[in-house]
Amino acid sequence: GGMTEGVRFLVTGFGKFPGVPANPTEVLVNGLRGNRASSPNQEDQEATNSGQNQHGPNLVSCEVLKVSARTVEDHLGELEVLVSSRGGGEAKAASSSYVVVHFGVDVCARTFKLEKRAVNEANFRLPDEDGFQPRCAPVCPDAGDDLTSCLHTKLDVDRISAQLREDGFDCQVSMDAGRYVCNYTYFASLKRFEKTSGLYSLFVHVPSFNAIDAETQAAFVQRLFHRLSEDAPAQAAPG
Repeated sequence: GGMTEGVRFLVTGFGKFPGVPANPTEVLVNGLRGNRASSPNQEDQEATNSGQNQHGPNLVSCEVLKVSARTVEDHLGELEVLVSSRGGGEAKAASSSYVVVHFGVDVCARTFKLEKRAVNEANFRLPDEDGFQPRCAPVCPDAGDDLTSCLHTKLDVDRISAQLREDGFDCQVSMDAGRYVCNYTYFASLKRFEKTSGLYSLFVHVPSFNAIDAETQAAFVQRLFHRLSEDAPAQAAPG
């Protein structure tokens, strides 16, 4: 394989929450899991022409999470253990990049949105699925109590978004992931992984299946992983 063999993905989607009884990201992530189950063999993947990439991305982890801040925190802790156990310290980044991709739904959106940053503010308009409802509180208190402080993804989302538009998808960069569980997830993920080289976090908002149908969304997800496979090592190189 070429450049793409080094990129491994850790993927999350979300289940239902008030007003969204069927979350499209649950369908999309379960679809990825299905593909993954049918092709556990790495050699197959390497042999496949990366242009077609039928077997899809190299998924280390793929989970649909309850829409709950605590569930998210627990899962991020598991991902951290997973990545460190695979690499044995800092040497891992040299051989492979890891990209944590969080999918969430924005029911008001008409397009796909790559989120550029997250803000250290949890201001839940609804309780999460555990009944937790912070108001104007920091996501990570240890990141300080300035609710306007942001963390940015280390990935070049402007470039990746432009590539996905070239691929025919209605995709844009967003600077605002809201103040609910999606932004909470993104900030907590960026904070937890910011010091680890070769490890990237990205939050992707998808619209409802009414706005963009399920088949198109599944194709977008595959293409996104393909573009991230090309981009992550390029991003990692200069650092």
